[in-house]
Amino acid sequence: MEISVNTGKQNKVHISCDGEYMFTVDSEYWYTCPYCSLKNIDDEEELTAFFEAVGSRCAFIAGLRILSYHDQSEKEMLNKLVQKGHKKEYALSAVENLKEYGYVNDERYAENLAEKLIRTKGKSPKGIKSELIFKGISREIADNIIESLDFDPILRIIELLNTKYSRYLSDEKGIRKTVASLQRLGYSWSDIKSALRSVETETEDFDDV
Repeated sequence: MEISVNTGKQNKVHISCDGEYMFTVDSEYWYTCPYCSLKNIDDEEELTAFFEAVGSRCAFIAGLRILSYHDQSEKEMLNKLVQKGHKKEYALSAVENLKEYGYVNDERYAENLAEKLIRTKGKSPKGIKSELIFKGISREIADNIIESLDFDPILRIIELLNTKYSRYLSDEKGIRKTVASLQRLGYSWSDIKSALRSVETETEDFDDV
């Protein structure tokens, strides 16, 4: 198989095999890798190794571009690389390299996401755990993150009642919507009821919620 290379913009190297475009990698990698001087690869085993090495690097560079927008969990990164057309085995290798360099770190990702979910969405620990697991975080990491939270659910609900939901507490319909919304965030009815009473909202009519 004939290997040909064209230099592109922004330090990119475009690699073709038998005239068909295959990969784009960075010039720093290409000109220091053992394949850069090869014009032909006839051995099947060597060709497989070439595809794996260059394909994984191509996926790695794509992963860096994805991370330039926002952080990713391992599962999110793998899925996005595959969706962008990278073979799964190359994507898996790229994710491992991204982890090795510290660019992908599920513990850091989970900690930052938990803080964001508390700050911007007011989610409960239960709701946060569900979101972390949905994002591909392991149950072990999710449990550790939840255990480390300094979180009083009743105080958090009171804060939400006094801010986000304050305009809904003047009638029964609004209160029911508020309760339903808080439950979707993962708060228990007992905690919601205690918080409502703390802000002097009648709860007797809502025990069937």
